[in-house]
Amino acid sequence: MNYYFSSGDFGSLVFLELLNHITIQKVITIPDRKKGRGLKEYSPAIKKLAQERNIEVIQVESPEDIEFKERPDFIIVCDYGKILKTKTLMLPKIAPLNIHPSLLPKYRGPAPIERTMMDGEELGISIIVMNEKVDEGKIVKQEKIEYSIENTKGDLLPILAKLSAKLLKSSIDELKNERAILREQEGISSYARKIKKEELFLDFNEDYIRLVRKINALSPKPTARAYIKGMLLKFYRAIPIEKVEIPGKIYIDKENFIIGAIGGGVKILEVQPENSRRMSVLDFINGYGKKILSL
Repeated sequence: MNYYFSSGDFGSLVFLELLNHITIQKVITIPDRKKGRGLKEYSPAIKKLAQERNIEVIQVESPEDIEFKERPDFIIVCDYGKILKTKTLMLPKIAPLNIHPSLLPKYRGPAPIERTMMDGEELGISIIVMNEKVDEGKIVKQEKIEYSIENTKGDLLPILAKLSAKLLKSSIDELKNERAILREQEGISSYARKIKKEELFLDFNEDYIRLVRKINALSPKPTARAYIKGMLLKFYRAIPIEKVEIPGKIYIDKENFIIGAIGGGVKILEVQPENSRRMSVLDFINGYGKKILSL
């Protein structure tokens, strides 16, 4: 018996992959929230996914408030956004497992994928047995993926979700059969702090490689952005160009939209103007290129 704790988008992707490997009896997630100007109520994505598959959903602010009638073999935590206390960690008969999208002990904390990609570091999945310290439990399984600077977070999330499910299934099998070899986290730890709103805005007086990494790491959300000649643009995909070296200078022709930065240029491939849709750079140039050049 397995209970799954999650509330975020990555956790929903992992959930769907896990269902190909294990049975999940309960999903524990956060309550519905009111958002936006109209305070419309929104449910966590995983709620609908679980209900469509007739899996029981429990929504609480604090999982410690739940009185479970049964003890599962495992609790599985992924992208939950809450710290579990001893009462919940002691619930499973075998182990509380956490799926963390970094190569622990690097990038503990709430934004491991984004921070890893922004720094150009190795990216992967760690399965750990949870303890009272956040992201500091013993490692059951760990594996990295290959990616390049041209990959966005959106490109990599499905790959990471599939790897998560594979590693989680093998971790469960080994723990059940008492064949798991747990190891302490080794090396220098780092903390992946939450992405703040002010970090989303780009400063082109910065290294061009760093800017491209940031754009791709924050795509499709929360999305890097900048005011270009007074127009707010969100950037969804970019690649580095070595030849352009005037920070902030705009280069637009029939096929290219490049913004100068320190050491090179940022070539934009997908963009969203304010009050418009996400579009390819060619559509953007056709619709907005002349306007930007005339400003």
